[in-house]
Amino acid sequence: MIICTDGHGLTGPINRQATPTTKLERSVPVTQTFIYNMTKGNNIRIALLVGHRHLITTIAGFLHDEWRSFPPWASISAIEDRMAEGLRLNGTTFTLVALSDENDFMGTAGIKRFELPGHHDKEHWLSEVFIPKRLRGQGIGSALISDCIGRSEDLGIQALYLYTPDRQKLYQRFGWHQIEQTFVNNESVSIMVRHTMHNL
Repeated sequence: MIICTDGHGLTGPINRQATPTTKLERSVPVTQTFIYNMTKGNNIRIALLVGHRHLITTIAGFLHDEWRSFPPWASISAIEDRMAEGLRLNGTTFTLVALSDENDFMGTAGIKRFELPGHHDKEHWLSEVFIPKRLRGQGIGSALISDCIGRSEDLGIQALYLYTPDRQKLYQRFGWHQIEQTFVNNESVSIMVRHTMHNL
């Protein structure tokens, strides 16, 4: 689910071939860590959560505080269990964490499979994009989303879906477009899709 990510700092996708001042050029393997130079001049590292398992409890707490009114995030222990189980899966799902130079948690995003019941034709979803409130507006969400896109392309994923109640225009700037309006957890949301380079 994507409700709030990076505020006005989330302005569009970061070019995968950009200069090192914006983003280090991506290359396989997908397990690699990448460094981004943010708008305020601070570097962040984006890495797989599997290498930073100790952050699961921290992330679960943040997600619970932000979205506790929705069933998937009502229980911290359930979030922790789901995230731990996700780390045991192989293939095309992953969770990313953004870290400061001091290894402080700065955000998360991930790719999940079949996130919404009743949508079995939609396999891969951008999910749980979250930036702590005090860090929003610095481009961290942009870096996480761009990294999810890049790693998905490296894995050969053909389409990425997401659902959002109110950030449709924002995600259009990353290449998503709306394909359906529906209700999730009693909230009206748009389902959006982004086709990868392999499918264009």
